[in-house]
Amino acid sequence: MLKRNIMLLVLVMAFSPVLMGQTSNVKFGSPTNEELAMTSYAPDESAPAVVLYESTRVWYDILTGKFKVYTEVKTRIKILKPEGKEYADVEIPYIYNEQDKSFREDISGLKAWAYNLENGKMVKTKMENNSISRERVDKAHMLLKFSIPQVKEGTVVEYQYKKESDYYFHIDTWVAQSDIPVAYTSYNLFIPEYFNFNVEETGLVETENKVSEEGIRFISAGGQALVCNGTRYEFVGRDLPAMKADSYVLCPLDYCKKVTAEIRGLEVPGELYENFTTSWEEIGRRLMGDEDFGKRIKRASPIKDLVASSGVEKETDVVKKMAAVYTALKSRLKWDGNYKMYAESASKTIKDGAGSNADLNFILLSAYREAGLDARPVVMSRRTKGRLPLTHPSLNKLNTFVVGVVDGETVHFIDASVEDGYIDVLPSSLLTESGLILSDDGTGKWLNLQSLDPSKANVIVEGTLEADGIIKGTCNSQMRGNLAASLKSEFREADDSLSYVNKLAERDGITISEYVIEDRETFQPVATERFSFSKKVEADGSHIYLNPFVIPLMKESPFKAVTRVLPVEYPYKHSITMVTTLHLPEGYVVEEMPKPLNLVTDDKMLSVRINYVLQGEALVVQCRFVVNKTLFLTDEYDVLRQIYDSIVEKNNEMVVLKKG
Repeated sequence: MLKRNIMLLVLVMAFSPVLMGQTSNVKFGSPTNEELAMTSYAPDESAPAVVLYESTRVWYDILTGKFKVYTEVKTRIKILKPEGKEYADVEIPYIYNEQDKSFREDISGLKAWAYNLENGKMVKTKMENNSISRERVDKAHMLLKFSIPQVKEGTVVEYQYKKESDYYFHIDTWVAQSDIPVAYTSYNLFIPEYFNFNVEETGLVETENKVSEEGIRFISAGGQALVCNGTRYEFVGRDLPAMKADSYVLCPLDYCKKVTAEIRGLEVPGELYENFTTSWEEIGRRLMGDEDFGKRIKRASPIKDLVASSGVEKETDVVKKMAAVYTALKSRLKWDGNYKMYAESASKTIKDGAGSNADLNFILLSAYREAGLDARPVVMSRRTKGRLPLTHPSLNKLNTFVVGVVDGETVHFIDASVEDGYIDVLPSSLLTESGLILSDDGTGKWLNLQSLDPSKANVIVEGTLEADGIIKGTCNSQMRGNLAASLKSEFREADDSLSYVNKLAERDGITISEYVIEDRETFQPVATERFSFSKKVEADGSHIYLNPFVIPLMKESPFKAVTRVLPVEYPYKHSITMVTTLHLPEGYVVEEMPKPLNLVTDDKMLSVRINYVLQGEALVVQCRFVVNKTLFLTDEYDVLRQIYDSIVEKNNEMVVLKKG
């Protein structure tokens, strides 16, 4: 379950629930007996918690002669199950750059309580200040963190706070949904006429919306009144479903109900019009001129000794040169599991021996340049953090970068987080369709990292079937790309090799002996898995009932729901080719055999072909499964589900052998 991040999954939402026929309770600070006594949320019985009330109000004011934007949040959550207690641990991100005191954000008025029903009476526990802490994320961002006390299954928690921001040109995106259900949420946004914003509503669920014009009166620093009109936006959502993590959805936030406000300009009477419209070209120039980003890349490599000792100067192939330098770097520095946009000092990273992908990528960029490669940053938003708004450029939407090396008309990619991949074999969260590669002057070009070569698996299964129903054979799997990386990762993360082999045997319903995995620890885009196996099938002396998929391609479909709200996102494009050859026992003939299968989507981006062939005394099953794009929309789901159901059905069908 995802941690509650207010900027993305909370910073917003006011609400009142329809609690089993009861009227919505929108009075903050007064949970009802029904809320305290409730044990489940009827629309989603599996929910570990439910947002009972959340209200977000955003407005402008003038303080010490400057416009400021204020955000007030009030939240009530019911903890329904033990695992729901994590929703009482809250993180509020805000901007606080120690080097720029003219523009900051601050959190004030934080209060929180826990309400428990004990012996039929409500017991209220207030959070003390020692439960609150502040943590620096990077040079510009902080986290305010707090844990509400006395929280257990059945507790109702409430908290409220106000954020004051000097960034009057920025309004946080309001996200109406969370990874738990939201019974009621509201957003009240007032924008004075001086501020020209594009207000955009997106998402898959409906809300009640209202837009109205109102007057407002500000008092300037000199005590003069400033009277103007403004626009009030009101959004109310009721009984909104949870946007749960899904193995085929990388970022549920992309599909949540949300309201985004992007500023275009500011025009105050008596002052010049200030244009805030920006472009990705401008952002690129700003980044490459930044002392902590672009200028850092141009500094001398702090690992010249490693570059020199890697033997890279003798290598002419760009990919092999990249691999040599990367291997040298990773021999000294480890990835700490974090993805970032900016980095600590190179000396600190080298001293610690570990760092974020940004820490290591900056060092890698300078090392590649030292080795004579045309290395550049490719900035992006990770797929797990949401798509970039290409029509609304924003530096704040960028959250990391990978290293791109230009080789003629080709760009090769690598990232310091790669543990089991290779050049052009990146973790799925980095395989974005929108990566901006930046030249030293800040000019950029958009690249689609999902266009990298698909991953492949070739599986050869050979076996001999005896008359008693025992199959003995071998399986040889050759993997390339992310499928190879996945195999290496699964093996590496297992408790030990025996537990991995036992899990594999249990999955396929076989007994395994002589297991071997090759290229597991080498920095290569391939991996090979080989093992011998035995398996028992049903035999009664006159007939043998054989499932020819001795090693199954797919035992069950991941798409069991009849309908689907969200699109299907694959981590990467891939293909699997499997050929199974079974030598039949002497004296047996095929009495029944499944029919071939040949299915393809309308756009031919996903297909499966299964064929059964008798070659002398052997039965050969040929199977090829191809996924050639990463996103399938909801109107493609029915066909997708039918194809998967057909594959599972074929994997369970029997060949009947009869003794002649």
